[in-house]
Amino acid sequence: MKKDVRVFSEVAILVGVAVVFDIVFGILSQGIFPWGGSISPAMLPIFLIAYRRGVKTGLFAGFIFAVIQLMITGMISSGVIAAIPESNYIGPGWLKLILVYLLDYIIPFTLLGLAGIFKNSLTKLKPFIMGMVLASFIRYIFHGISGVLIWGSYTEWFNEEFGTNLSPFLYSFVAYNLPYMAASLVFCIVVGYILFKRDIVTINLEVKN
Repeated sequence: MKKDVRVFSEVAILVGVAVVFDIVFGILSQGIFPWGGSISPAMLPIFLIAYRRGVKTGLFAGFIFAVIQLMITGMISSGVIAAIPESNYIGPGWLKLILVYLLDYIIPFTLLGLAGIFKNSLTKLKPFIMGMVLASFIRYIFHGISGVLIWGSYTEWFNEEFGTNLSPFLYSFVAYNLPYMAASLVFCIVVGYILFKRDIVTINLEVKN
């Protein structure tokens, strides 16, 4: 019982830290990418939960983070459908809205918990970093798919604004999502490395080598 309370307390605290990181660094990094996206270590607390408490708890924490993200960004409001652009790939507005929820929020943020699939991630640096890379890559793939299927019409604006001739695929996977996702991953690795070397990631936790 005490263990369960401790685990839920950790989830609540670290998800809260992730939310704060996302808001603060979202504000601080405004303007770095004029087309959107922000550099943030917000994924790191979810990674730490997955490392400390396992994949299932990590997935749960990622899901909670996704739901909070939806509420913070206002994506549950009735006016969101009107903001979703026309698309040749999918059908009516309600379907686009569901896909936005799934591909931009629920699936990618939940799957951040997969960082915990590697053994000894709290005691060995390689699996510690590999978990971050894998989970971030999975998130990137789903954001990229969403960018093609739902937000692809912004490619025309991007090409006109920056003098490029990109396809929706290149716009989403390379121009839009890759820069901020790669920068955020590096940010998480650097901060995570510092915490790892100082044994902060294992505070109040018995770890077997």
